[in-house]
Amino acid sequence: MRIATLFSGIGSPEQGAKRVYDNLDLVFACEWDKYARESFKANYEIEDKHFHIDINDMDGTKYNGKVDILIGGSPCQDFSLAGLRAGVDGQKGILIYQYIRIIKEVQPPIFIYENVKGMLSDKKGKTIKEFVEAFRDLGYFCHYEVLNTKDYRVPQNRERIFLVGFKDKEHYYNFSFAPKIKLEKRLKDILEDNVDEKYYLSNKMIDGFINHKNKHTDNTLKINIVGHSGTGGQRGDVLGIDGISSCLSATDFKQPKQIQEPILQQVGTLDIKGNDSIKRVYSSEGLSPCLTTMGGGNREPKIQENYRIRKLTPRECFRLQDFPEDFKFVVSNSQLYKQAGNSISANIMEMIFEQIEASRYGNTNGGLFWY
Repeated sequence: MRIATLFSGIGSPEQGAKRVYDNLDLVFACEWDKYARESFKANYEIEDKHFHIDINDMDGTKYNGKVDILIGGSPCQDFSLAGLRAGVDGQKGILIYQYIRIIKEVQPPIFIYENVKGMLSDKKGKTIKEFVEAFRDLGYFCHYEVLNTKDYRVPQNRERIFLVGFKDKEHYYNFSFAPKIKLEKRLKDILEDNVDEKYYLSNKMIDGFINHKNKHTDNTLKINIVGHSGTGGQRGDVLGIDGISSCLSATDFKQPKQIQEPILQQVGTLDIKGNDSIKRVYSSEGLSPCLTTMGGGNREPKIQENYRIRKLTPRECFRLQDFPEDFKFVVSNSQLYKQAGNSISANIMEMIFEQIEASRYGNTNGGLFWY
């Protein structure tokens, strides 16, 4: 199978493809971030002439007819609900037009595009409709759907939109995204043993983060326990350890939190600058929040483990993106956190490749791997 990637990052599509295809040929990749390029080159074999830096300078015509599946997701900041909502008019959002140009030049039989869920509501839904129409004009039939990492065996609550385009109409009709799978794993199942002390928050640090505005005068927390349904609590709630963390935007100190009773007398909402996944403490019995690109310092998700609070390690973050244990780390921890948060979940890519292969041979039930 000949694949190529744009906005390649550290190579998540390549990870998913390796699990499905025995003979995998990486035709080209394109990534401008120098640290992501370091990680990519440490884990994949690719000639420099086929490892492009800037999509704006890339000529895709030389790869015409040489790629079976082209994968990529343009930078998502301009489509994030928490961002400036610049959409396609944003400096990074405009790169989706470069993606379309490369598809037009390469003419792959199949392409896969990924972006944040907020793309669906950009310009009141006009952006996604125009995006799909542009591919239809190029002769592609497109499926798109919001998929969540937690629905495919990995305990991270991460919603992303995936669009799969086909030149062949019959292949398009045979394809479907795999049905959701009951999640058996919890955050505790991906945690490392013997974590270095540097990842734990000191009592002094925790004291500095406690937001006293969320406490009674008797120094206890006013809370409501949200039960097993995990459908999302109100601000000020504490999520039950068997529930699911809702994906919420950063607002103020009243955001929900997820901590167990033994430490409720000690810790309130962590008053850290950043989005909701940074401010809250998550139980190891639940799910990870959506990883972000803001890792480094104290900006990683915090978990409660053995009555202590610590940051997730880089390896744990990569496990939450379903990367293998032998994936090589060659950059700093701050860059690793950023790369994990910026990556596509490898399990989602694997599922899509499985479904593509099943539908290629007329199996409308999809890949057997997911049943």
